[in-house]
Amino acid sequence: VNDTYECVEHPGVFAAGDCCHMVQHPRPKAGVFAVRAGPPLKDNLLHYLTRQPLVAHTPQETFLGLISTGDPYAIASRGNWLALEGQHLWTWKDSIDRKWMQKYTDLPDLEKMME
Repeated sequence: VNDTYECVEHPGVFAAGDCCHMVQHPRPKAGVFAVRAGPPLKDNLLHYLTRQPLVAHTPQETFLGLISTGDPYAIASRGNWLALEGQHLWTWKDSIDRKWMQKYTDLPDLEKMME
């Protein structure tokens, strides 16, 4: 995809996250890029549908990787200079993940929103 998340070879098709590769801004496959692409992707979908110019987005270059090993233990890394491990990192990651999932568990009442 280009920097508007539109497919280079198929105009009108958009993608973000692990299912695509940004030609101008290659990044590793990590959830943070998909999450942060959401707002600009939504904006560009609306722009496309309303025939407005698409807006370029440059994703961040660095990120903190937190990988759970499931026992409860996790590994953290950032760039080439930081690597940590331990149970305290699993606790932190678990807290982050639970807060994220809670946003999709406690949804607003759609009927009330339509009033």
